[in-house]
Amino acid sequence: MTSKVKKAITLVAGLAISVALMVYLFHEVDFAELSNALKGANYWWLIPNVILIMVTMVFRAYRWKHMVMPIKDVPLSRLFSITMIGFMANNVLPFRLGEFVRAYSLSSKEQVSKSASMATIFVERIVFDLLMLLLIFGAVLLVSPLIVVEELKIGAIVTVVTGLIGLLGAFYVSTRTERDSHILKRILTFLPKRVRPIIEDVVIRFATGLVFMRDRKRLFWVSFYTLMIWVVMGLSNYFIFLAFGHPLPIAASFVLLVVVSILIMVPSSPGFVGVYHGGAVLSLGFYNVYQEEALSIALVMHATQFLVITLVGFYYLQREHLSLSQIGTEADADD
Repeated sequence: MTSKVKKAITLVAGLAISVALMVYLFHEVDFAELSNALKGANYWWLIPNVILIMVTMVFRAYRWKHMVMPIKDVPLSRLFSITMIGFMANNVLPFRLGEFVRAYSLSSKEQVSKSASMATIFVERIVFDLLMLLLIFGAVLLVSPLIVVEELKIGAIVTVVTGLIGLLGAFYVSTRTERDSHILKRILTFLPKRVRPIIEDVVIRFATGLVFMRDRKRLFWVSFYTLMIWVVMGLSNYFIFLAFGHPLPIAASFVLLVVVSILIMVPSSPGFVGVYHGGAVLSLGFYNVYQEEALSIALVMHATQFLVITLVGFYYLQREHLSLSQIGTEADADD
């Protein structure tokens, strides 16, 4: 099966999942009640929500700065703009190309290898973010116990196992020594001679992106900013609850954050349509929020994040003189 066929299948599957979930969420909705809920919301509460969303993006830039510092001292403003571009790309491009967009943008603007850039992004998203989310979820359950559906428990377990495996793998790669290089060469002996140097070079460049993990101070700051990102993001959700006049506990905003973050790992359309809304409705159901009200909250919450990040991301895309079509061509070339 060719790469193009695999991409086509993935794209169709993601779109199908998004459409199916949206149909499921809307099929028994009373549209009059949904409309009343949307009309009755106090949208002034979106202002603090948007401010906190942007604060989390600044924290992401600070975290990334500590990760790439051992490779190159990249200005915080450049990392912020690239972060916004990457998250915008996840909203508008298929295959979650936003992470590749970030790596490509950093490589083209700061001459940091794409392999090293991808290493920092991999460990940031698959290790630190996932583990922090599960820690927050565990803390919320201790403070506010919930009857959690079995599927969510399984998802949480899979997530934490994935994060721990990723953490161990990242630590191993970050501490590669000359002896490891010899071991790698032996492992690669089954490959054609012309391919071996390429694979080894990629591994070395990837390891370069994880050098920050050897520095306890940088590891602390990466962990600190990861915590701040998700705490502030959880708090931002609470203002949407206030917009709809819901006296939900603060813990509910963090439950929603974790559930949505786990479910958007499922293949879907660009922007996580359907999986995001399904996760929000599911988590609000734990607090007995009826379907129309939960769906209205999900729609506004998703639309706010989508529009803010997409518009700001496009602004920085133009300012950095980058092209999404050019980045798409680079992605195809790297397959």
